[in-house]
Amino acid sequence: MTVHVALLGRTPWALVNTYYASVMRGSRPRAVYVVTERRYSRSLPKIVEALREISRAYGFEPAIETRVIDDDDFQMADRVFRELFSEIDGEDVILNMTSGRKALVAAAIVQSRNCNLREILYMALLDVAFPNRPYMMLPIHMQRLKNFLGDGND
Repeated sequence: MTVHVALLGRTPWALVNTYYASVMRGSRPRAVYVVTERRYSRSLPKIVEALREISRAYGFEPAIETRVIDDDDFQMADRVFRELFSEIDGEDVILNMTSGRKALVAAAIVQSRNCNLREILYMALLDVAFPNRPYMMLPIHMQRLKNFLGDGND
């Protein structure tokens, strides 16, 4: 089984669009974990609903959980990711870092070293004139999905 761990920062569309691209490439996670800092947590209800709708459209319904970390609390981020990755024990993990702030990204990558990390995804938007649009409303040639672990598709 696979789980998707998504980091939420300033740009909710970045998280949603990267998830959409991952699902379009065949990912069907059993669970999605969205981790964010308190300052961005107001976006969580919309993010969760978007993830549910995308998943339903592709015929599956993952469990979706959220984790909120205090703003700029590096120790809490480290602890939350260590606990999360130990809960996921044995499953393949896709880490969606597109929207994540540096502290969350760093903590997630460091703590993921003991799990079955399959992909570290980042979606580059090549023209920032279109930042707040759904994935399918953005020209495909303006989006570049990169798996930092490499899979031949990036």
